[in-house]
Amino acid sequence: MSQTKQQSQRSYEDFIFIPSMMFKSIGYDLFNVPKPLWQNLLMRAYFLIGLASHYYIIYYMMLRIIQWDTLSGDPVTIMRYAEIFFLTINSEIKICTFIYYHNRIRELSNKLRIIYPRNESERRIYNVNIYYWPRIIRYGVCYFCLVVLLVVFGPFLQSTCLYLYQRHTVGNEAKFPYLRAYPMQLSFDSSSPLNYVLSQILEFTSSHFYMTFNIGTDVWMMCLSGQICMHFGHLGHQLANYHPSRERSIEDCEFLVSVVRKHHHVLSLHKELNDIFGMLLAYNLFTTASTLCCVAFYTILRGLTLYGISFLSYFISCASQFYMVCYYGQLLINLSEALPQAAYTQNWYDGSPTYRKHLLFIMSTTGKPAVLTAKGVINISLDTFKNMMNITYRFFAIIRRVLDD
Repeated sequence: MSQTKQQSQRSYEDFIFIPSMMFKSIGYDLFNVPKPLWQNLLMRAYFLIGLASHYYIIYYMMLRIIQWDTLSGDPVTIMRYAEIFFLTINSEIKICTFIYYHNRIRELSNKLRIIYPRNESERRIYNVNIYYWPRIIRYGVCYFCLVVLLVVFGPFLQSTCLYLYQRHTVGNEAKFPYLRAYPMQLSFDSSSPLNYVLSQILEFTSSHFYMTFNIGTDVWMMCLSGQICMHFGHLGHQLANYHPSRERSIEDCEFLVSVVRKHHHVLSLHKELNDIFGMLLAYNLFTTASTLCCVAFYTILRGLTLYGISFLSYFISCASQFYMVCYYGQLLINLSEALPQAAYTQNWYDGSPTYRKHLLFIMSTTGKPAVLTAKGVINISLDTFKNMMNITYRFFAIIRRVLDD
């Protein structure tokens, strides 16, 4: 995020590029951008393949859970199923939420596009580049995608390495292990080359589909939150740098009227954001905490194997994903809470009595922060992330003590 004045300021399309491309990769175009017929058909076909693969995997996962005799007595497998179960619930909620609210998400995005500064000079006034995706967030998204690939293809890589090692040690007696990312038995035996390739394709398309919805929905929420943060930040900048005068009382009061109108409009956009993602945030908090506990326990049981390391990386990526959500929640709180202070730091004493009275009213009405909430139950902030990680650590410590005893 360079702040040099010579750098060109970001456009609105730059802000929505990452979430848009993530969903386009699974064949879902939120804005229905015109494209060639062959490309449109190809995207729809891949989306249907991913959808079918996803529910195929879910069906057999639930079937194997119902057939409890395949799990009983094996804590490693039980915890592996539990981790997939909570991850699936989280993804299903995000899939249903995104598809159900996709029109409202598109409309909210278009409303933010309308009030986005139109030209380079306005964007410099807004200083839009400092609200562009932070480097740590961009790296976090890339890291999450790489870890998902490691989890999905890790068993294949481990199978290949084990097979090559056996070829080196025992020669022709070597057998390919046919390890897979998902522990459940599918409708066919995957212990043959052709069926193994088919199972890998099913697991990849399924994972690509639901993991894109998993992180992509959060990325869209962060994108829209970042835009709202930008407008709160601009309002604070306007208030802090305004210079009233007793001779310009009418113009000063008109300025305050414009600030109040803009503030109410931004608050209405924030309310719309909360209405869309509130329930999602509540489920996201619960399922993320459950997934982290399961992955931590599973990693302890697996140890420092390739598969265990891949799940340790996945643990870090899940925690990072929720941190990114909490980061934007905290940023929204900080910038919205800063408005009264910004009003106080200006030269308000140079204004007319009417201006000062109106400014005092603005300071009293803008003091309440705009908060991302999980349906009004829990505020999403960095404190929420800290509390969740404390719970996960306590669970981790208890499991280690039980295993050591």
